Amino acid sequence: MKIIFSDLDHGELKIMPENLDDIWHLYNTIQKGDLVQALTYRTDDQATDKIRSKKSGKKKMKLGIRVEEIKFHEFSDRLRIHGIIEEGPQDKGSYHTFNVTADNQDKITIVKEEWKAFELERIKEAVEQTKQGLVLFICLDDDSATLAKLRQSGVQLIAEIESHRSGKQFESVNVEKEYFGEIISMLKQNKSENTPLIILGPGFAKDHLLKYGKEKHEGLFESCMVHTTGQEGMNGIHEAIKSGVIEHIAKENRVIFETKLVETLFQEIKKDGLASYGSDEVRLALKNGAVDHLLIIDSCIRSKIGEELIKHAQNQQSKFTIINSIHDAGKKLDGIGGIGAILRFKFQG
Repeated sequence: MKIIFSDLDHGELKIMPENLDDIWHLYNTIQKGDLVQALTYRTDDQATDKIRSKKSGKKKMKLGIRVEEIKFHEFSDRLRIHGIIEEGPQDKGSYHTFNVTADNQDKITIVKEEWKAFELERIKEAVEQTKQGLVLFICLDDDSATLAKLRQSGVQLIAEIESHRSGKQFESVNVEKEYFGEIISMLKQNKSENTPLIILGPGFAKDHLLKYGKEKHEGLFESCMVHTTGQEGMNGIHEAIKSGVIEHIAKENRVIFETKLVETLFQEIKKDGLASYGSDEVRLALKNGAVDHLLIIDSCIRSKIGEELIKHAQNQQSKFTIINSIHDAGKKLDGIGGIGAILRFKFQG
């Protein structure tokens, strides 16, 4: 993400998203009631009904809309910002939707009455993480391979490849060459020079792929880690993330960070340790200064109780993290109400 212009005294930030993760960060930053300005296309306002009756073209113009709804679909490249036009050459009071993507280098200006601390932190994080390479996974066994990317917004499936083996046929050099060749072809399309590669799986296919890859395309497998998982496919990838073995490769990655926090929370809940969950219990823990780290799902942050808990955390100098509801750890937290806290000490409520 690039910050094009900043005037926080007047609540204004002009931003250009550069990748899918930036779109997700914007989804978690733009709130209902914000003013968003952008260049867009709208049917030209014609002077007469006679002209209107003809097919009207779209005209490029700058509009400012007061946000009423914002939508982000998992792994899409589009953020839909919907609201009422307040600024522009025509149609004030009408509804309009901005479709913001990273591919088109769309620039948007966000104007808020007050930028909250967590919103500015989110923007800062997006700017810093633009420089970081993504992690690429291949999780495979003798039957199939799954390729996926680890983004700040979650794990994105790229491709699933079948080996088309039957019985002992996999031992055939030609079958192995065809299977691994297809994997490597997809790898070439998705791996940049600085992208870490992690090869996973429950059996020996991962080791065979690494050996074959180094013999045929050594450069692709230069920055590579191999890890054994109990499961294949996307389940194996999520298993690896939860285990923490890839943390030193992508320790700054948001998904790994959030997953580790949620797993810690659930471990403490399981042993009746330093954990609290649910809005009432967490609020009480905050009032008693017992919260070390507040975890709150992104959908809750837009509510009154979400803002209240964040303010309590800031007043108590407690850390807080907004957990993305898209990935597995977020769904797990959402299952217990979307609010939890890792405590400094146990207390009597």
